[in-house]
Amino acid sequence: APVSSQYLGTLKVLEDKHVQKNSTEFHKADSLRAAVFQNWLEKKRAFLLELKRIEKKKAEDLRNDAEKKEAVKREEANASFEAWKRKKEREAKQLSEKKKLEELKKKKTAEQDEDKTEAAQKAFKKWKESKAEYFREQSRKEKQSERIKKKKEEELVAEKKRDSMSAVEKWNKKKDEYIKQKKAEKILERRKQEIQQAKKEEENKKAIGAYERWL
Repeated sequence: APVSSQYLGTLKVLEDKHVQKNSTEFHKADSLRAAVFQNWLEKKRAFLLELKRIEKKKAEDLRNDAEKKEAVKREEANASFEAWKRKKEREAKQLSEKKKLEELKKKKTAEQDEDKTEAAQKAFKKWKESKAEYFREQSRKEKQSERIKKKKEEELVAEKKRDSMSAVEKWNKKKDEYIKQKKAEKILERRKQEIQQAKKEEENKKAIGAYERWL
């Protein structure tokens, strides 16, 4: 009986150790799975955050593009309106000037008194001079603006020319070499023909001489 009890006690201890070992290994495997799952969650969260950031960036880019296009449209509309306004102002000014000229002409025709006619002529002359001075100033400003614009255009053209100059020079060099080669070939061909013609004429002369000697 004592031996039997001791044996059973030993089995119980071994069994407890086995269960404890399995439990520890289970906890280790479970912890590993939890760590793997946690790592996957972190990567998924990071991926979703990056995806959201990319979508937000795309939305911002689209909004910026739309705002830029709208700004360009507004600028074009403002430019068109300003151009139209300037045109209308010029037309109104021309009409006003035309009316002033007509009024001066009527006044000049209606006035019979020599003094009044002379005064009207002086006034008309003064107005005409001020008008000429105004147009000279406007012309000077327009020419100055045109010179600035032309200078900018010339600078842009010069820059483009500089960018493409090397390619053009290479092409011209190849073209000149090709033309020189063709000229040399033509000269050689013409020289060859002249030599052949000279040989032919020499042979003809020999044949005629032989024929004459035979006669």
